[in-house]
Amino acid sequence: MTLTVRLDAALDAALQRHCEHRGVTKSLVVQESLAAYLLEAAPAAPEAAARREPTPSANHRAFAAAGLIGVVADGGGADKAALRRRIAERKQRKQRPLRQAKP
Repeated sequence: MTLTVRLDAALDAALQRHCEHRGVTKSLVVQESLAAYLLEAAPAAPEAAARREPTPSANHRAFAAAGLIGVVADGGGADKAALRRRIAERKQRKQRPLRQAKP
């Protein structure tokens, strides 16, 4: 499911900084926050439901497995340009022939 949320500029900037610092997506932070809010607001929620962690989406898991979630290793943000650069670097590394050890 997709949900669109409008944020003022200050809240959006704070969310962006938080995500870069933790190395997570905005979507995950919103999921975690909403889950915590609903757990507090729910009257007598079952214990099993209270301990359930939000599940990252399939896309998030795939990007995380590829090492593409969060801050880029060079200290830059995870913007589109940095992401494209990192993908190109990974692709280049995979295409390089392995060097054979000299006897």
